[in-house]
Amino acid sequence: MIFSKISVFFTIILVLKSIQTMKSISKIVVFCCAFLFVSCLGSGNKEADENTKFEDFNTVSVNGEYQVSIPKFMRGTTALNEEASLQYQNALKETYTIIIDEPKAEFIEILKELEEYNDEASPLQNYRAIQMQLLGTTMNMHQQSEPKPNTIHGLESESVEISAHVEGVDEEITYFLTFIDGGEKVYMIMSWTFTSYADQYRTTFEMIAESFTPIRE
Repeated sequence: MIFSKISVFFTIILVLKSIQTMKSISKIVVFCCAFLFVSCLGSGNKEADENTKFEDFNTVSVNGEYQVSIPKFMRGTTALNEEASLQYQNALKETYTIIIDEPKAEFIEILKELEEYNDEASPLQNYRAIQMQLLGTTMNMHQQSEPKPNTIHGLESESVEISAHVEGVDEEITYFLTFIDGGEKVYMIMSWTFTSYADQYRTTFEMIAESFTPIRE
């Protein structure tokens, strides 16, 4: 049963958190704190701009590791998730994007220690699977698309779209998730808005994800 595995996973994590080598586990269980950053929804003006021009993007470089294109109507913030290497939002338009990164070798080692790693799947598929499992424990998901494999600037990726209700937010929220194997790290690009705005911003969120480019020395 998936829920029994998740329960064991969290129990072991609580024990291992005291071990110095497990510092990065907080990123793997980022969805446990999902309600912290989705709580921003509902506070803004619901009159969203339907005429957003897709060319109105800025290229943002992060830690000399990667760059991504962000709509000019979104602004940088530090309030969405403390583990994110990139955080942008526009509270008036109800649009939010974060990027989480995790050292791939450490991620694989941790899951193998917890006997949660599927050797028949790729590292990216394992990363996507565990994140989706954890997400399912924090939200009431109504719809979830099948993982869509893709290649983004030569990097293996998978994308998933889900619709869910979160405690404290009346309206349904749609999340656009893209998981990327960047070599030394795995990345999760997560954008979200109210489901009523999903069609309006879907292309914008897809363009953000597809613009992800590693900075190679």
